[in-house]
Amino acid sequence: MSQLLAVGLGGFVGAIARYSISEFMWRKYPGFPAGTFLVNATGCLLIGILMAIVTHKQLHPSMAVHEHASLFLISGFLGSLTTFSTFGHETVSLLRNSEMHHALFNITGNLVVGFFAVWLGWASVMFWLEK
Repeated sequence: MSQLLAVGLGGFVGAIARYSISEFMWRKYPGFPAGTFLVNATGCLLIGILMAIVTHKQLHPSMAVHEHASLFLISGFLGSLTTFSTFGHETVSLLRNSEMHHALFNITGNLVVGFFAVWLGWASVMFWLEK
């Protein structure tokens, strides 16, 4: 039960963060889904960092991540902060509005930046831990 609560609370916080960021970015950059792009890139960076911390075998005991914290952060917060379905919906909307360049940039940017951000987060922590 406490595991479900950790995921649920993380999801609640992540969903509110995603909505707030998306609304702010939409007012700043109307016509392009910059909010979804930003939360996906940030979420990828954070999950790369957490991946390295959670899986590193020589991690100092003071940096160990409790199971509930991992569930709160990864499954809950980051799971609801980042969103593939919204990315798909916004891309199709761009295509339906004949905004091919924005749609292609959205697809390419999310994929390239997303994978790079996961790698950067993971590599940064691994570099720091192995010093």
